Amino acid sequence: EQIQRNNRSLRPIARVLLPIVIFLVLLIAYALIDRQFTEPLIGVVPIDGVILESESTIKKLQILENNPSVKGVIVRINSPGGAVAPSQEIFTELLRFKKKKVVYVSIASVAASGGYYIAVGSNKIYANPGSLTGSIGVIMQTINVEKLMDKIGVRMETLKSGNNKDLGSAFRPMQPKERKLLEAVLLNTHDQFIQAISDNRSLDIGKVRKLSDGRLFTGEQAVENGLIDGLASFRETVERLRIDLGLGDQVQLYYPTDRSNMLRSLIDLEAIFRLKETFTYTGLFYLGSMVRQ
Repeated sequence: EQIQRNNRSLRPIARVLLPIVIFLVLLIAYALIDRQFTEPLIGVVPIDGVILESESTIKKLQILENNPSVKGVIVRINSPGGAVAPSQEIFTELLRFKKKKVVYVSIASVAASGGYYIAVGSNKIYANPGSLTGSIGVIMQTINVEKLMDKIGVRMETLKSGNNKDLGSAFRPMQPKERKLLEAVLLNTHDQFIQAISDNRSLDIGKVRKLSDGRLFTGEQAVENGLIDGLASFRETVERLRIDLGLGDQVQLYYPTDRSNMLRSLIDLEAIFRLKETFTYTGLFYLGSMVRQ
């Protein structure tokens, strides 16, 4: 009778522990599977949507770098661009990565502005004939709600330690001196973009500057202007990389997973984090303003 009581008392604990144990076993098995590929691998790192952070992409690149079975990597970009710093961080990581392993970029529907900035860091860039790319420029947008605030009887009081601390405030008109300061920041950031293209695409900086007025290019136009290396679908890009690496027909595509984000994905918190990022990341953007997903 005592044994039966003990068994009954253990059942609730078992119900809680069993799912945890199963999850851990699956996680360990998944980690072991990653190490058991015998055929050469081509890694694939997708970059989708507006670029607001760089950590997840960099972690995937590090996973591929440390896997000896991975012989080369394709970064598949489908993005209208995004924040300046994350775009530059991924671009810089690709420059470092390609010193160890070959990396090609495959453009899906669009790799504009920050998306193109990232692509420039690779060994070669391929796109579909109708893919959109380019949009080489920087954008900063502010709104002025002063009249709206007057209508509803609300006034903003600002205390600041310097004249430019509330630069770009939505609650008052922008002054000419302030506009010049912001334009100087934009132009400097734009020059960084132009220089990166000139250095890594072996293009005359004067030519790049003429192309860097924010316009979009189709895949065909981008080839004509030297912005990309050729026209190819994703599968064709895989085949070109396989041949260039001298690999046989038996090649697998490997999509690495950032396991630190697995639990977040399982409990469906991704939407919450994306919402947080929308309100957190503000400032300068390499963003194709006319591009729609």
